[in-house]
Amino acid sequence: MPSSADRIVAARLLAARRSLRGSPHDSASLDHFVQVLCRLDAERHGFAFDDVRAIESAWTGEDASWWAGGFIARLHSNQRVYVTGHAGATYWSDDAVVTAEPLKPGHDAIRQAGERWEEETARRLNELLVRAV
Repeated sequence: MPSSADRIVAARLLAARRSLRGSPHDSASLDHFVQVLCRLDAERHGFAFDDVRAIESAWTGEDASWWAGGFIARLHSNQRVYVTGHAGATYWSDDAVVTAEPLKPGHDAIRQAGERWEEETARRLNELLVRAV
């Protein structure tokens, strides 16, 4: 069961997402990225949503049967992390996976097959972060 802090973060992210509907910052993948951000866990990943200062770059996958995406984030500590999310066949249920790994200074995430880095998606995610504060 989610903690009250987790529910508060989820409520903030969902309110921010709703505020972007129909705006120039709207996109279908924002719903998926909200799922990824809600699942960030300080114990498991080493940081949580409130530790994210900005999104530097983002990507979404090409496979139409499930959603995958990721981003490079800069944390308030100035550390950079690479986060990925996979919705799986059950659409953010039992088989959904969110991973995060720190990036060494000067290194970018390894690009995987099917990743398409998108500046506009990073801008949309940053607008979501601004609205979720």
